[in-house]
Amino acid sequence: MQREHISIPKLIVYVLFSVIIFALQTGTFGGMRIFGSAVDLLPALVTAAALLGGPAEAAVTGVTVGICYDLSFTGVDGLYPLFFLLFGYAAGKLCQRLLTRNYISMLILTAFECVLLGLLRYLFSLMHAGASFLIVLRQLAVGTVLTCLFCFIVYLPLRRLSSKSRKRSR
Repeated sequence: MQREHISIPKLIVYVLFSVIIFALQTGTFGGMRIFGSAVDLLPALVTAAALLGGPAEAAVTGVTVGICYDLSFTGVDGLYPLFFLLFGYAAGKLCQRLLTRNYISMLILTAFECVLLGLLRYLFSLMHAGASFLIVLRQLAVGTVLTCLFCFIVYLPLRRLSSKSRKRSR
């Protein structure tokens, strides 16, 4: 079994980038609604880390993103770090074995992640609050499309940061 080289500086960059995106999202994009849904870039960040880094980078980024969600008091505490950790690691492994590391793979994984996240939100909090599944489904579809449309905001800088750290490690 071949061990994967994990770069600590790269992990630190991914964590800091996650916190910056969270601050931008809650500050800049937080009040912006398009067709009743907010732009949510954090799921795209976990996917980008899986695609550009690997399972370890995606798992660490996932935990950071999950903690950011918990800090914003949305949903069940502790569920998001676990979800994003598991999704990040699984997506990182999937990218290593099956997917090509390109933007189309980013869009597919981000859409899948958004749908899973929306269903988890519904099951663990919105269903108990009495939310209509059809309304939630509409918001989920719009939110997924918005995240996929704007995920380049996360992907391009992270790709640049990833390539810079890869050059330094050689």
